[in-house]
Amino acid sequence: MEKAPLVLLVEDDPLSREGYAEFLETGGFRVAQCGTAEDAYSQTLALVPDIVVTDIALPDRDGFSLAADLRVQVRTRSIPVVAMTAYWASDVHERADRAGMTAILMKPCQPDHLIAELHRVLQRSRLPRLAQPSTVAYDSPSTTFPEAKTHS
Repeated sequence: MEKAPLVLLVEDDPLSREGYAEFLETGGFRVAQCGTAEDAYSQTLALVPDIVVTDIALPDRDGFSLAADLRVQVRTRSIPVVAMTAYWASDVHERADRAGMTAILMKPCQPDHLIAELHRVLQRSRLPRLAQPSTVAYDSPSTTFPEAKTHS
């Protein structure tokens, strides 16, 4: 039997983190949790989850920098990073794209939408690289970005 996908959930608000973790577990995911970007970085290197779901506004640094740092590491560069945020600024799409994020979800995110979006992102991340779209696609209420480009 295939293992359920492992999600690393990064949310600084403990109540929200527990709620989202419960939604994800009910939706068939295994969940590891943390509340800071630094803990998320360490746990991602140690666990190599199937997907990282992170709040953008974290107490130590933002989710954009976390995603960018994960893209640098060979061990974590292919892990999809999905952002969740309640704060929508005009430059959020550009910053997420530059950081290598895969999608952005608005909070509060309905459990069914969160689960469906993570399954969609995971399915796309398993496609052969050449078969993946090379343009930015906008899916309401989330936004999907192409994979991060690596420079040699």
